[in-house]
Amino acid sequence: MDKRELLQATLAGESTDRVLCGFWHHFPPEDKYGAASVRAHKTFYDATDADILKVMNEHLYRLDREVSCATDWRKVRQQKFEDTPYVEFIEEFKAIRKEIPSDVPLFATLHGVLVSGYHATEELGHFMNPGNRISCQLREDPESVCTGLWTVADTLVELSNRLRQAGVDGIYYAALGGERYRFTPELFEKYVVPLDAYVIEAIRSMGLLSVLHICKDQVRVPSYRTVDADIINWAVHDCDYSLADGREIFPDKTLLGGFDDRSGILVEGSKRDIQAEAERMLAEVGRRRFIYGADCTLPEDIEPWRIVAVQEVAATV
Repeated sequence: MDKRELLQATLAGESTDRVLCGFWHHFPPEDKYGAASVRAHKTFYDATDADILKVMNEHLYRLDREVSCATDWRKVRQQKFEDTPYVEFIEEFKAIRKEIPSDVPLFATLHGVLVSGYHATEELGHFMNPGNRISCQLREDPESVCTGLWTVADTLVELSNRLRQAGVDGIYYAALGGERYRFTPELFEKYVVPLDAYVIEAIRSMGLLSVLHICKDQVRVPSYRTVDADIINWAVHDCDYSLADGREIFPDKTLLGGFDDRSGILVEGSKRDIQAEAERMLAEVGRRRFIYGADCTLPEDIEPWRIVAVQEVAATV
């Protein structure tokens, strides 16, 4: 089997001769855009022989107007795709696709609906603060805010379709908002989850694969049961839900993850420690419908041999 065939067999729950790996990280500022981004993705692939390559998207959503209060979201309109920053992302993706072997599945990053709305209304880096503008406005007047967020969702669907035309295999959808400290379960499940589910459903209807990345800490993983993605990934080290719990919550889905992305064995341990942990994970969750990965993106300066150490175990278990 080539890498694409291995992925399809994994998603189907079939027996495979090895376990796939999916690791990635952001690139430094000088490598985030244009030709530099293309070179950085190729360098990462060459250093790790990645089974799955996630194409990073550093182009952030913009609204067509300023929103200073919750009711301003009712005035938001969907922009023409040619007026969005995603045009540049499409060109980067096309160039990366040409540089990577054809059997390697490429997943393009989509920032979820809520965090895209955040990117358009705040400076980057403060979403963790539950007092940021969009979080406060959503708690204050969810009907108004979601009127605008549905236009964001439609733009993300259009972006997914453009990526499909450019040759993407799947979408890595980064969903935020499910943290315990941000919204009540009732508000989150009534207003935010349907937006994420809508985009994922559209992605799958295009014949693309989907990864639901449940981002950040203290997330209520069961709240995402209704989001019908192919692959589920969350921070097992920063919430109450282990890989084994994920098997119960998403019994027919492929799980991605297992390693801490910022500290611990993969980032700080020896090769022996990393490989022992990789073996322990399979004892916990089994090798079927499982892909080795991390809670989130790894540090920019992680040494490639650490990823390769996991891949060595994946090829022999």
